[in-house]
Formats: sequence, structure tokens, C-alpha cells
Amino acid sequence: MALITYIGALIAVSAGVPATVDAAGFAARSFTTVGKITEWGETGDQSEDVTETTLAGRTYHANGALDGGSIPFTFLIDGPDAGQTVLRTANNTNDEVSVRITDPDGQIIYYHGKVANLRDRARNASTMKGLSGEFRVNSGTVRVG
Repeated sequence: MALITYIGALIAVSAGVPATVDAAGFAARSFTTVGKITEWGETGDQSEDVTETTLAGRTYHANGALDGGSIPFTFLIDGPDAGQTVLRTANNTNDEVSVRITDPDGQIIYYHGKVANLRDRARNASTMKGLSGEFRVNSGTVRVG
């Protein structure tokens, strides 16, 4: 298999959640591409490390609850971009937003959660005007392809 970069990956959003958290449920939603995304962080569930130490001095590990985590993202401000508007409108509310990531190799990843902490990017001579924030995942990650 050839190596690929994420150049050309698309991030799209939809206000609300699917009727079912599966490929069909997400595919039934209408998504809007977010323009000028410069970074969308690592995606995928992590399990809690549940530990218990015995009196004999051995610690045992088990995989606990799954958490999609908080995914950092950054975009350059692009005027009236409809996808950016969805993120801005949901920022720091309890409104759920669904996300669709389409990678250059055709794989699609879906999940939903909350948008939080949109802030102006640091200002310096090598930075373009944009916003950074985080996406807090509240569902399982659905992978297609």
C-alpha cells in the first residue's frame, strides 16, 4: 500500500446528531464542508486505564470506559464560510454537532460532540488570522472504507 498524506482531506459538519450512530445514520445527514482547516487533531477512542493493586504488590490493568477525547482544530477565517459558521454557532453551547472526515484515500470517519473554546490564534509575523478550538467527542467513532 502506498503512503498517503492528509493533503486534500475534508472536514464537514452538520448541526445535530444522526438518528442512529452508524454509517447509515450519519450518511443520512446533510453535511457542510469547513473551509480552510489547517489542522484537525487525532481521532479515535481511548480506553480508561482501570487499575487495582493487590496486597502482594502487583498492579493489574483493565481497559475501562471509552472516550473519544477532545480534538484540537484550527482554521483560517474565511468570511461567510458555512461550515465555519456551524462551528462558531455551536461554540460553548450544549448543542451537538456531527463531523464527517473524508480522507484522500476515500476513508470516511464520523462522530458527534460539542464545539468548545474557539479563540483567536496567536498573533505573530508567521501566523495568518484564524481560530483554534476543540471538539469534544460524545459518540463512538464510525469508520467507513
